[in-house]
Amino acid sequence: MAEDDTRSYADDRRRLLGELELERNQLLRNIETCRIRDIERPMIDEWSLKDIVGHVASWEAEVVSALLDIQEGRRPAILDFDEERTDAWNQDHVERKRSLTFWSVLEQLKAGRERLLATVAEFDDAAIGEEGRVPNQLLQVVANHDKEHWHIIAAYLAGMPGVRETSAAGTS
Repeated sequence: MAEDDTRSYADDRRRLLGELELERNQLLRNIETCRIRDIERPMIDEWSLKDIVGHVASWEAEVVSALLDIQEGRRPAILDFDEERTDAWNQDHVERKRSLTFWSVLEQLKAGRERLLATVAEFDDAAIGEEGRVPNQLLQVVANHDKEHWHIIAAYLAGMPGVRETSAAGTS
């Protein structure tokens, strides 16, 4: 491997870690902007803010597990995940967290990010920075997942139609 490749992978790693930080910070800002009533009340379809936070935390835990599998030389189960089961998986994991407090779920989200970053620190620059490598792909998915959910929360906060059902009768 040429020195330029190593330097490039280090730069790509820094960029990807910066993107992870940027998207998570925006997600946290949008969570903090929500009202107390949004914590338990459905705000986006049937999901409350707590449900969304728990959902993001659950998927991030799956990515940490996948990265640990890679470190141990095992194929991560997430690579064989049946996308047709996504809705059922999401609902199952949301239900698992329903009895927890919002603050507990938020702490899981924050602790999960710490575990993710600690796990990523064990990988070399090429594994994280090189496009197409599984660790790189998984981290891109995490950043995009945070982005997807902060966008949804931002749309809700802005009162954009389509986020939560509105009726013409409710506008009078």
